[in-house]
Amino acid sequence: MSNSPIDGRGYTIELLFSHRFRLDPYQREYTWSTDDVRRLLHDLKRRFLHSWDPQDTRQAVGSYTPYFLGPYVFYQSDGISYLVDGQQRVTTLHLLLIHMRRLLLEQEQPTEAGQLERLISSVQYGKVTFAVDIEERAPLLTALLESNPYELPPDANPSIRNLWARSRDIDEEFPTELLGEALPYFHDWLLNRVGLVGIEALDRGNGWEIFETMNDRGTRLSPVDLLKSFLLAEADPSQRDSLNATWRSMLTNLIAVDNVIPADFVKTLLLAKHADMNEGANDVQQIEMSFHEWIRKNHRRIGLVGRADFARFITQDLKHLGECYAMLRHAATVPQQGLEAVYYNETNGISDQYRLILAAVDPNDGQSVQKQKARLVASFLDLLFVQQLIGGYVPQGADMAATVDQLVPAVRHCSSSHELSRILAGELPAGDLFPDFADYGLRTDNRRQIRYLLARMTDFAEIGIGNLPRIQEYLSETKPYQVEHIWAVHFTRYKDLVKTQADFDKVRNRLGGLLLLHQSDNASYRDDPYVDKLEHYQRQNILAAALHPTTHRRNPRFAKFLKKHDLQGLMRPYPGDFKVGANEERQKLYKRLCEIIWSPEELGLSRKHVAANQRRSEPTKSATRAHYGVEVSHLLTAGILVAGTKLNPGRNRADTFAEVLTDGRIRTFDGQVFGALSPAGAHVRGTKASPGWDFWHVERDGALVPIKTLRDEYLSSTR
Repeated sequence: MSNSPIDGRGYTIELLFSHRFRLDPYQREYTWSTDDVRRLLHDLKRRFLHSWDPQDTRQAVGSYTPYFLGPYVFYQSDGISYLVDGQQRVTTLHLLLIHMRRLLLEQEQPTEAGQLERLISSVQYGKVTFAVDIEERAPLLTALLESNPYELPPDANPSIRNLWARSRDIDEEFPTELLGEALPYFHDWLLNRVGLVGIEALDRGNGWEIFETMNDRGTRLSPVDLLKSFLLAEADPSQRDSLNATWRSMLTNLIAVDNVIPADFVKTLLLAKHADMNEGANDVQQIEMSFHEWIRKNHRRIGLVGRADFARFITQDLKHLGECYAMLRHAATVPQQGLEAVYYNETNGISDQYRLILAAVDPNDGQSVQKQKARLVASFLDLLFVQQLIGGYVPQGADMAATVDQLVPAVRHCSSSHELSRILAGELPAGDLFPDFADYGLRTDNRRQIRYLLARMTDFAEIGIGNLPRIQEYLSETKPYQVEHIWAVHFTRYKDLVKTQADFDKVRNRLGGLLLLHQSDNASYRDDPYVDKLEHYQRQNILAAALHPTTHRRNPRFAKFLKKHDLQGLMRPYPGDFKVGANEERQKLYKRLCEIIWSPEELGLSRKHVAANQRRSEPTKSATRAHYGVEVSHLLTAGILVAGTKLNPGRNRADTFAEVLTDGRIRTFDGQVFGALSPAGAHVRGTKASPGWDFWHVERDGALVPIKTLRDEYLSSTR
């Protein structure tokens, strides 16, 4: 039997990047979006965490569940592999390796970082050649590899602009669960357990032929097609034509919305309405991997028994909820009145909002009721995101999945918007929503989220004085707006106000000392003294302009806004200098603005009529806690650790201690609060990554021991 002239074989990520790739001339530009990067990172994280246990040895990674990233097509010429199909994934993976190398260096893992460096690039005769060898990309990739600043050239082509944007997305969206002790394990898993299938063409022409065949001809039935065949086959034969027309109408409606994939809708519907969300159930994973097979196996369980049930599933569930899903996805791209929070959540990558909204919506709800329920759910998740953020966690969109999974069963049977409001409000704590606001500010891990807070507050104030909404501009993916420090980065200018560099950094980075400005303005006077900046601030958005006395004179719209929200004593000018007291006053102003913008009552989530025993004792932790391993709160509950315990980096540096709070969060020496050990350690070190359980130490018998020792004792006691 002769061998096929077309060769296909599996490649791990490590094998993949042992090749040097170039692009064939007919390849399209690099076009992946933020959503594409988020999806890739989320999928990798989910599959890895499904297997990882903090107690595993590194060798155990060899038996972790593998992950398939799909095929790519290439041909070889003069020892170089030319990508015909797959450059989007290969390019993004290359960026991911560059980012992970930096994280591993920050964690003092030089062996693993060196392994990645050999995959990222090679050196011959003093010349660095990147694994994805495209000359125009080299300056950007060099800057990323060496952690140097990079200014995007004004004439940069779309691929370079997109490459730069996606590199920032990876930096911002890299899962927080992987920044601690999981990082070296994830490194091993990514290189050795994640793979692609490489299809090697004979030459360029053959590669183009394969590319066309894979993308234009002989397309296999998709899971959506297979689901349709199953449902129609089980329905009454006399209804199949009308049901097919309904199905096609549903697909047309979905596809008409940018970036909507029908398969995502079907998965979302099944997770929202039918999946068993209890811990240990396999429904979620099975639906995400093969939803059409899941329905075949579970159709009786979800009420598809007789022919009429299959028809109803198409004409009611799929049709009506498909219309709702399309409405939501459109609102996610362009803010819609009443559904603004859907847009905010999409900006923050909270894709799980659709699952919770569809869980609450009945297929027979009218559009107005659908919108009411969508507004309640989306506003709740937006509020929860902000509350978690200010509470010391750095929630990423995918991190909200735990909260959504817990709430889905509870909201599935809401008979009204009022009942939905009561359930969601019951998840919110009584009293102050933002008790940790006083010292909250910019850190190494939350720039993107700080930008979001400033954008929302700035837009609220601008609308309040009668200007048009500009939230899309403020939150644009191209990021023309940046975080501006009122204090320039010159400690010597403020030595009479703050005693140490640490005090200076704390005050300078506090939220009250920050503004949102267009990047061109921010770049032009970020180094100026405050008195010089003040004249520029006067011509900026009202949140910045309010610092100047002139803004407060003969400005009736502004005066009306201040009076309406009782902000006269907080939103005041600082004409001569911006001292520590001014910073603290602005911090109070920002807290008040957050309380107004995210008021549960204004969002329809009144807490007045919710019984205290309906609230969970710690209602919001699960949103950003990892779904694995041990947390500090477990040690507190077990009595192995007590609140108030001092944590030390292990170098006996009194200026970098931290303290364990009663709920298991960590407060560092400068007042910043963190939801876990790793981000607290990264903050102290000034890095993005830190192995928190190894970094922090506690005193025992006169000696410092890693807090990981206490975790091991806890695990031993629970076995």
